[in-house]
Amino acid sequence: MARLPAWVNPLDEPLAVATAGLLLVAVVRLGLLALVPGLLLGLGAALLLAALGRSLRRRPSQDQRLHDRRVEAGIDAALLRASELAAQAETLRLQAIERFTATVQLEGLGRVQLCCERLAALPQRLESRRPLLQSGGGVLLSTVDLSVRLRSEQQALTRDADGPLRQERRRLVDQLSRNLSAAHQGMDEREARLLALATRLEAIDGGLQLLRRQIEREWNSEEASDAALTAAIDPLDGALDQIERLLDAGRA
Repeated sequence: MARLPAWVNPLDEPLAVATAGLLLVAVVRLGLLALVPGLLLGLGAALLLAALGRSLRRRPSQDQRLHDRRVEAGIDAALLRASELAAQAETLRLQAIERFTATVQLEGLGRVQLCCERLAALPQRLESRRPLLQSGGGVLLSTVDLSVRLRSEQQALTRDADGPLRQERRRLVDQLSRNLSAAHQGMDEREARLLALATRLEAIDGGLQLLRRQIEREWNSEEASDAALTAAIDPLDGALDQIERLLDAGRA
């Protein structure tokens, strides 16, 4: 049986007070108890009913418990996916060390290693932020706020010239669009957060596949170019940056 709160104020529970009042009137009018014992009985009933009412409200419904379990399963799936990607990144790092042997390739090797090290740390980073991923249940995303922010970022995007800032803003616009779609579907904060995380993890998977193909087909000689390296690494770094922002701020 659920434990009752140590102290509750019956005045915070109008229904409990009303029920206890009716009980008091009934026992006094029927002559079952004198006024003073009846008052004590009414007070005790009010306290008990108030405690029961608060306990029942705090007890999650079956639907809520099922929802919580689905969210926990989503978090576990994200951790498993991150671990798989970390293992892929380690394999890729070893391939790069084997193939990037020329002096002109050392800078490229360093970039690959740095990206793979970030991926290797991702599972632990997600686990450390599990409380954040669990938070926000029942807090629905605001379609109004998201719409206003999305319009603002879209207008800023049209004014930006080409460059890193424009790329970052484009990623933000894409994520805001996804969040707005999630809000229209009635998702709460943690569901939208997990959706954003899953999207970024799949983007990392695609980036790793591209980087592996580049290493196997183009970078096994001294012909590897900085442009090709940048084109393959930047999407991975971008996805990792977005995950970091999500884990720091709670929303991508």
